[in-house]
Amino acid sequence: MFPKATQLKLVDSEYNNHFFWLFLLVTSLSIFLFDLHTPLGVAAGTPYALIVFASLGFKNNRSTYIATVIGISFIVLGFFLSPGIVAPMEVILTNRILGLMIITITAYMVLKIKKVNHELFTLMTKTYIDPLTNCKNNRAFQEEVKTEINRSNRYKRNLSLAIFDIAHCNSANNKEEFTYGLNNHSIKLISYEIRKSIRSSDQLYRVDENRFVVLYAETDINKAKDASDALCEKVSRMNQPDIQHGFTVSVGITMLDDGDNLHRLYKRAEEALSVAKENGVNQVATFPETMNTGKSHIPAILCRPRSG
Repeated sequence: MFPKATQLKLVDSEYNNHFFWLFLLVTSLSIFLFDLHTPLGVAAGTPYALIVFASLGFKNNRSTYIATVIGISFIVLGFFLSPGIVAPMEVILTNRILGLMIITITAYMVLKIKKVNHELFTLMTKTYIDPLTNCKNNRAFQEEVKTEINRSNRYKRNLSLAIFDIAHCNSANNKEEFTYGLNNHSIKLISYEIRKSIRSSDQLYRVDENRFVVLYAETDINKAKDASDALCEKVSRMNQPDIQHGFTVSVGITMLDDGDNLHRLYKRAEEALSVAKENGVNQVATFPETMNTGKSHIPAILCRPRSG
């Protein structure tokens, strides 16, 4: 088991940012007003330090710096605006200095934690995410599919695996002219088309230069074929001005069987992929073979919840 890179992302949406600034403003003013009505001020400035610590939920450092400046400013203002002196000056100054120290130390700790989180996220991204397509890579596939196999076996759920093999052909009439020379831009567009057309519960991996794997969770081989047929047709019809022309898509599909491990499951999908390539361009094959239901492919893919 490894933490997914997407789970390491810190909250940074526009809505949550607005909520944080509102929280920062209201809480800081409340602490400041409480400070003015307390003879010795807020003990050790702890409430301001909690506001600085709350900025840990945001990956940018600006929120931490602003919370720190506000806390320090209010502690200094509280010293000059307090209504009266009812304690020795050295006690008041000690109290304020302790508050400034706690805020500063808290800010330093928060910034260090954010730096470690960023480095960890970067490391996980490099380890498990393909830099070109932002899909999960072969290493992530090797680890995650084992977990999915165990889960499917434990709960008696279906699990289907589809290999999408992308090739470029210079001549549609000559199979020997198929190559794997697709440019990076075309690969990115194709991967994006696949990712946005599968369910959020399905997983997409780029396991090789021109090869993708879709893991259909809780899906039998017939439904996986319907979805892959529609997706294969959709991708093969991509005719954008900025995409490399003349590419083909071959898909091999299989379903988890009793006693399967990763090696046997993937090998069967590769056997199905070989059949698809032998049948011609833009073909989908399954192993074992499935009966053709005769249903339209397009509704099958359009009714699936999108992941992107």
